[in-house]
Amino acid sequence: MTKDIKIVIGSNYGDESKGLMVRHFCKESQEKAIVVFHNGTAQRGHTVDYNSNLRHIYHHFCSGTAEGVPTFFAKTFWVHPMEFVREYFELKEKHIYPPIAYCDPDALVITTFDMIADHATEDWIALQNGQKEFGSCGFGTWCATDRYPFYTYKVSDFFSATYEEIVAMLKNVTEDCATLLKSRNVEIEKTQYKDYFDTTSVYWKNIVTHFWNDFVFFFNHVILKSFNDIYNVFNSIIFENGQGLGLDQNVNNIWTTTSNTGILNPFNMLKEKEGFKAEICYVTRPYITRHGDGPLRSECRLNIVDKTNIFNDFQGSLRFGHLSKDTFERIDKDFSIVADDYRFNKTIALTHVNEYCDNDLLSQVTYRSYDKYTVN
Repeated sequence: MTKDIKIVIGSNYGDESKGLMVRHFCKESQEKAIVVFHNGTAQRGHTVDYNSNLRHIYHHFCSGTAEGVPTFFAKTFWVHPMEFVREYFELKEKHIYPPIAYCDPDALVITTFDMIADHATEDWIALQNGQKEFGSCGFGTWCATDRYPFYTYKVSDFFSATYEEIVAMLKNVTEDCATLLKSRNVEIEKTQYKDYFDTTSVYWKNIVTHFWNDFVFFFNHVILKSFNDIYNVFNSIIFENGQGLGLDQNVNNIWTTTSNTGILNPFNMLKEKEGFKAEICYVTRPYITRHGDGPLRSECRLNIVDKTNIFNDFQGSLRFGHLSKDTFERIDKDFSIVADDYRFNKTIALTHVNEYCDNDLLSQVTYRSYDKYTVN
């Protein structure tokens, strides 16, 4: 049987409605499906509107969770035990439950101290400049990836460790985070977080206990599998990429992320496989959105109210721009990696068509959404 692969990629700077497309593919799948997280971490926020009274912003679970589709955390994904626990119970409260998750033993782990280090950095920037930089999502990704590979631990390292060994590991992480903060010129002792980097303080010990409890919960609610295991069992595999092509780590400006946001990771996971057909679905709105600072060449004011992307302390307000040829150039550049591979084909999805669109653009796309709930 030929396996059906879908790879959902944001074409711009995020917020393109990747969650809507992933849910669409999960609902349409005729085979046993699973969604793969392969880049970034739980800083993603993929919104699914189920009806006028129920919506959920997915961070650590896939956008097909309510359809019973499990999530797989690949070894190129940074596991976030604290967010996993928080969202697990949020889903339970909404009766989107129980989420099913598989995890590669080699997936990397973000700790609470990574989160604190990023919070401390943003606060220090605000103290020096009078305002925040809006360059972090507050999930610790910035710190964890900057620290890599020093004292970076895998899921398997924590799974096999005693409590005492985890305490020693987190001491290493704490020292590593403190060193990183100094390299960022952050004077920790002048921030509200100074006690969290003192391994003798009650604050530090409380964080370690909390992290341990979260990881035990994570341990008891995931199934350890490699991608090869997943590939052999599931006939429909959907890659839910985080962020967008404009933020790929290989983009030539400082306002990028530290992950591969396009086809590269899925291609590396699939290139030695046989017996599949892969559809790469590039998603965009008919305008461009961007959170935080950084270039937005076609920036303009649009009379659009996005109820999901409200102002927050880490990313500021959502910015808008006119859709330009840059989007399609990004798509073409990303697809060029697999353009000569007959197993891959390209489609384009256009969402939020009801807000701002024209017929010429519609003629270039494969999927379109006129509302928050359905894809045509």
